[in-house]
Amino acid sequence: MDPRPRVAVVGPFSGPRAAWGELLSGALDAVRRAPVEWVLLDDRGETERGGNRAREVVADGGFAAVVGHFNSLGAAAALPVYREHRLPVLLPLATAPGLLDGAGGLALRLCPDDAGQAAAVVAACRAAGHPHLDVVHDGTGYGLRLAGLLRDAAAPGLSVDVHSRWPAAAGAAVALCGVHHGAAALLRDRTHPRPERWIVATDDCDVPEFAELAGPAAEGVRVARLAGGPAARVVAAFAALAAALTKHPARRGARLVETVRGELAHELDARGEVVGGSLGAGWEVLPVAAPATPRGPFDVAVVGAGVVGSATAAELAERGRSVVLLNGSADAASTVSGALVRAWEADPAERARAIRSYRLLWGRAERAAAHGFRRTGALVLFGPGGGAAAEEGVADLAAAGLAAEVLGPGEVTRRWPLIAGDGVEGAVWERDGGYAVAAVALAALTDRARRAGAHLAPGHDVRALRARAGAGVVLDESLRAGGAVVAAGCGTPGLLGPHWPAGHTARTKRIQYAIFERPAGGTGGPLPTLVDLTTGMWARPDGLDGVLAGVPVEEWDVPAADGTALTPDRIDRIRDRAGPRLPFLAGARALTSVRGRDLYVAPAPVLGPVPGLPHTVVAAGWSGAGFKTAPAAAEAAADAAMAEAVTAGAVTLSDVQGSADAGGGESGAASAG
Repeated sequence: MDPRPRVAVVGPFSGPRAAWGELLSGALDAVRRAPVEWVLLDDRGETERGGNRAREVVADGGFAAVVGHFNSLGAAAALPVYREHRLPVLLPLATAPGLLDGAGGLALRLCPDDAGQAAAVVAACRAAGHPHLDVVHDGTGYGLRLAGLLRDAAAPGLSVDVHSRWPAAAGAAVALCGVHHGAAALLRDRTHPRPERWIVATDDCDVPEFAELAGPAAEGVRVARLAGGPAARVVAAFAALAAALTKHPARRGARLVETVRGELAHELDARGEVVGGSLGAGWEVLPVAAPATPRGPFDVAVVGAGVVGSATAAELAERGRSVVLLNGSADAASTVSGALVRAWEADPAERARAIRSYRLLWGRAERAAAHGFRRTGALVLFGPGGGAAAEEGVADLAAAGLAAEVLGPGEVTRRWPLIAGDGVEGAVWERDGGYAVAAVALAALTDRARRAGAHLAPGHDVRALRARAGAGVVLDESLRAGGAVVAAGCGTPGLLGPHWPAGHTARTKRIQYAIFERPAGGTGGPLPTLVDLTTGMWARPDGLDGVLAGVPVEEWDVPAADGTALTPDRIDRIRDRAGPRLPFLAGARALTSVRGRDLYVAPAPVLGPVPGLPHTVVAAGWSGAGFKTAPAAAEAAADAAMAEAVTAGAVTLSDVQGSADAGGGESGAASAG
């Protein structure tokens, strides 16, 4: 008998809305290591089928929870069924207002509702200087509901008219309300296109298929979308439920709902709705996603889909470059990272990158939450002789407008009684530090890259790379680009071979951590994200009642270990090493554990052009600390790549004939295998 908890995933996996179901099925890769059985059930996005699926789920009797439904009308039909059987439901994308009325606290919605979407569209229309908005709907229940909300959202200085078809005399601003294929048809059916017209489509159109269906008519059109993208909301639902059930596989009903709440970056109110502040928060109006070029030609190939590589692909694509994003290795450290985020760093160059990253992402509250960021505060403990560097770094943070201070050891133990202060001279405290849910951050970054037109090739693990002056870079004999950014983590030294930058040593090292049960009763208050420079241990809160803790492991040149759980003796070693700083760990129950590997580079990470390998940039070696500096590192890597790359030419994924194959003047690198 399979002991894993089972979760029903209900969505449109076939039919005209299957493009949205792909978000649900695609998110499963982010939680593939979780000991949970995910059961996909197709409701085609239809109301009646949604209700039928709900009855099948409860009749089964063996499901711990439900993710879905995507369609709001289907969710409305299903929620009373689930409530009657006390079955928790996570709704990542169902946006109808009032959907949680009567849900009894058993449903959590991870997205703002359509009243906020209407407010965001109206605000964008007014900001564009238009006094009138024509609303055109496709006749579906979804389209009619949104059209009514837009009419109700009309504000002083903006009039709104609603139409069931494209009006012959439509004004300068038009909102299209409907499912993505219906809205695409409305666009194609325009009889008198006006290129200067301001057009916005509603959120169902925020899928690549919309632009494909609309064709040239989508040019210049905007779309209302969830901040950070819908993919990140879906991954957040899966990641939160996977974490809760991994640590507490027997929890059910209201207790499971409460546990899942503790795993989410977005704050939810008592009803289960996202706390969004002003109406319209959580929504953004942006141009329709640029179509990708899946067969090239590509200006830049980014090798490595971890946090630095994904952010770099997004940067380059947003600058108008054609980009392909490929895997760097099958065991990317980003996927198992604790993802600690702070701005203070002892090294001035890395501190500058971390400060810049706060300006770009982590310090921007709504955007950071959409990337899975949880603000817990960050504490770095230092030993004797560390005070001067701490004060210098805090001054840099203060000059950048970031809240930071140096605390004495007595103040540390007074504020956080769970922390022992032996051997500590002081600490740097950052109020706005914390950690990210790694899977959510990666989903948001890849969504950003995709929207800007980057082609994502997640199944392509790059094993070899070679370059020729003036002729670009060839990868695996199947792909050529004008340049490459190698951000492949542990696979980077093998790809660069003899061109690895001189003066930098690179070795793979074991990384591992366990999640322990926090003392009951809230003893000592919540822990911050914690790094102890005196012992090398690190820790952070993990969900409602967990503490994630790790210690240095002197295991070098290790092979891949894809998230394998730790043995009891390895968990005991974490207790022994971290226990002097967090004494409660000695008797704490281990809820789960993870091991993997990362690339450790000394004396510092490498970022810049690769000597002797034309058109190639390397960005690697943050040694488990990439999340806090990734936005700024990506910015710098993109700058370098744009300076190094040549024009890609008419070369595609399947055609690498030409000068790169002809030999002569090539720079080669060894296989990464």
